[in-house]
Amino acid sequence: MKVSGRVAAEAILKKLEKEIKEKNLHPSLAIILAGNDSSSRIYIKNKIKSAERIGIIAKLFEFSESQLEKCIETIKKLNEDSLISGIIIQYPVYPSWNFDELEQAINPQKDVDGFREDSPYAGATALAVWEMLTAFSLIEGFKRVEDFLKGKKIVLIGKGKAAGGPIFKLLTQKGFTPEVIVKETENPTPIIKSGDLIISATGAKNIINKTNLKPGAYVVGIGTGDLNEEEVCKIAKLYNPNIGGIGPLTIVSLLKNVVKASENKL
Repeated sequence: MKVSGRVAAEAILKKLEKEIKEKNLHPSLAIILAGNDSSSRIYIKNKIKSAERIGIIAKLFEFSESQLEKCIETIKKLNEDSLISGIIIQYPVYPSWNFDELEQAINPQKDVDGFREDSPYAGATALAVWEMLTAFSLIEGFKRVEDFLKGKKIVLIGKGKAAGGPIFKLLTQKGFTPEVIVKETENPTPIIKSGDLIISATGAKNIINKTNLKPGAYVVGIGTGDLNEEEVCKIAKLYNPNIGGIGPLTIVSLLKNVVKASENKL
């Protein structure tokens, strides 16, 4: 059964809009764009659209590859700007730039993507996965995700900066230790096939398919093409679509962090 992320995201957006109005908050988000990835502008457009819809001011700051110092200076100024609640750096950045260097320039209290170790916010993608697992849990008759996951073998594919790493961190904080598969993992197919819950965060097209999925498994795909949906839909008990799955939930999870950051300034 396919579980849409758009439905859950829509409900969360309405709650956030109500919270902003009732608490008279003035949240704002600064977005740093410093890269040529073709998907980045689409992601940013969606973030800005959702933010402005619920009353969050979103500002885009764009830099060419030769403007590294200007970018860092801008981040420092945004740190000092009391009108800016949160700052994010759209990943990936230029190959010649160091993403970690930019991230470390952000005040931890404004790191609403939750990438820094000292950020008070959980990673937006990780929170989105938890929201999807919440939907799975409710469908299966559980009120708590923790109860739904109890006794299930979790396999996490990928441990990257933007998705896999934060997901691993959140799961371990919740008391669960997933088995992690990375590029160097030898013979990953049996490991994947042994999983009751598969979380794929690679961006590799059709990495989850009929050859490595156990019948009745639960599947969360992070990348836009991780799942071969035509095959997964016939094998998995519950799964999210590549498009309209985790993406919308990642945006609303980011915006939840922005609202929290705005509230923390009061």
